[in-house]
Amino acid sequence: MPNLKNILLCCLLTSMYSVFAVTYKNVVNSPNIKTVQLFPKGADMAMPIINMNANEKLELHFDDLSNTPKQYYYTVIQCQSDWTPTTMNQMEYIDGFTEANITDYDYSEGTTIPYIHYTLEFPNKDMNIKLSGNYVLIVYDYDIEQPIFIKRFMLTEAKVQIDANVAYTRSLAQRDKLQEVVFKVNYETFAIDNPQMEIKATVLQNYRWDNAKENIKPRFSGIKELDFDLNGVLTFPSLGREFRYFDIRSLRFRGQNVRAFDIQEHENNVYLLYDRPTGQNKYQLVADLNGQYYIENLDNPYYNTGADYANVHFDFDAGGKLSEGDFYVVGAFNNWTCNEQSKMYYDVLDKSYALNVLLKQGIYNYTYLYKQNANANPDPYLAEGYYYDTENDYTILLYYTPFGERYDRLIAVKHINSIKNRL
Repeated sequence: MPNLKNILLCCLLTSMYSVFAVTYKNVVNSPNIKTVQLFPKGADMAMPIINMNANEKLELHFDDLSNTPKQYYYTVIQCQSDWTPTTMNQMEYIDGFTEANITDYDYSEGTTIPYIHYTLEFPNKDMNIKLSGNYVLIVYDYDIEQPIFIKRFMLTEAKVQIDANVAYTRSLAQRDKLQEVVFKVNYETFAIDNPQMEIKATVLQNYRWDNAKENIKPRFSGIKELDFDLNGVLTFPSLGREFRYFDIRSLRFRGQNVRAFDIQEHENNVYLLYDRPTGQNKYQLVADLNGQYYIENLDNPYYNTGADYANVHFDFDAGGKLSEGDFYVVGAFNNWTCNEQSKMYYDVLDKSYALNVLLKQGIYNYTYLYKQNANANPDPYLAEGYYYDTENDYTILLYYTPFGERYDRLIAVKHINSIKNRL
């Protein structure tokens, strides 16, 4: 359990991060830690957002493939809307201990790849959060300065109402490529003295942080109403088709978009169908998970500990090797991150781009991104094309920071869909 030394270390760490303006991201730092999930209890694919004073909880799940029980600890750091730490002391926003143990774990059963599955419900009797806003859950074993992984989450207050829609962008040249979010905020029952200084918004597409629009100010303020119709600012790419997907809920029979299995004594291999670029404007409506994934095993009802791991082999036929740049496989399963673990290599024999990723059984959405060089922005259109009617989810986070306050309050959250809420 926590002691005075660890509490002082947490306080020192918070101050140190504030000074150096660290930006917290969803990240896993250990190769043995897989399938880290944080979501509202009972809603596996939802954003990790819960309402203040509503007795709602978050569920944390992760697997340790070292298969050796460890003493894992967790703590919480409060962040501003841009995910830099606030200057608040942990005792100002935490009710209870500032660190605690993760004690709930089970061994996998009947799996080729052995692992230990850890779970945590939060908030709990050891630690509760008193203020709304952005937070990160930091999990570590022996050194808090070397976390095993970090996950973002949010607590919200329902103070104002948001009316939002998805519209055509005003740019005729980008009309088919982009979807634009427009919204208004009604604050008739909530006092905001200076909206231009005290209000800012973040807008996300499909719960993604890699292309989120942050620190968005209202275009103008009316009588108890804020207008966020910003004419081209809140635009997001509309991919040429719904997300690519595959089903590996069973390793006994082939699920959708699986072409072959190779089940061995100590490992499982799953080979997906060959993918090709989606032609421009060749759109097909397919029910998908909007980039998310869902863990399940059709052969074992206890999928947290009964779902196995497999090397999933992606193959993308781009019509030959490009003279420059790289393709990446991204989705919620790897936090939409373009890095060495998600970068494809060119297979000369198959004449396609390939990548192997170790994944737990379930249903997965993914997409291909292209980067011309290491510093370039990821381009979805080369592999996926574009079409305005592609279905996407959008989330609006509204922050309020009154004069003199040291943290950004999250006073409203709005989820909309590009088909259900289209202008």
